[in-house]
Amino acid sequence: MKAEIHHLESNDHVDWNDFVRYQSPDPYDDFGWFHVTIGVSGVTGGNDFQVCVATPRAVGRIKRGGFVPSILVDQFDAATVEKSIRDRVDSVSGHSWEQLVDQLREFMHWEYEGMAGS
Repeated sequence: MKAEIHHLESNDHVDWNDFVRYQSPDPYDDFGWFHVTIGVSGVTGGNDFQVCVATPRAVGRIKRGGFVPSILVDQFDAATVEKSIRDRVDSVSGHSWEQLVDQLREFMHWEYEGMAGS
């Protein structure tokens, strides 16, 4: 069983095309949060996750807020961010949805985080 991205969007932009047009003031020192809907490959539907993507230079600013980014990229632009998120999610596999979620929760915040049974 493989995890698959069904939807990806930037939390800071109107839509993905807006993020594609975004020109970071310093693409080597930037970060952002992304909403990702992930399900089982070939199956409709999924759960929502949030993931922080950052360059190494931006990590210090984020850590001051009490959080360490989950996916590091060399450069902060739409193509690099999308490929990094997709590669990371594509590496997740298991025998059940619960196993997939456990692996995804290692680098993303799950929509049901903190609820009973999670």
